[in-house]
Amino acid sequence: MADEHDKWLDRGTAERLLRGESLEAVDPAVRDQAERLSRALGALSAEAAPATGEPDGEQAALAAFREAREDATAERAATAHAPLP
Repeated sequence: MADEHDKWLDRGTAERLLRGESLEAVDPAVRDQAERLSRALGALSAEAAPATGEPDGEQAALAAFREAREDATAERAATAHAPLP
């Protein structure tokens, strides 16, 4: 389990990392690991470029959904008015 491998990461250190505080108060024995984790958190929280336009395939997906919905509606209408055998 991951918890067993990261016993150095106590609640106080985690809070400092998440708040972006200085790691000077962290135990020197674990400071290197805390700094590596801090860099990783920083890279993950870097602002991504804003998306432009619609995601690939969105128009095609919407068109397919609308067509399937229209087909289902037409089929229900035809079935409702069909004579019984």
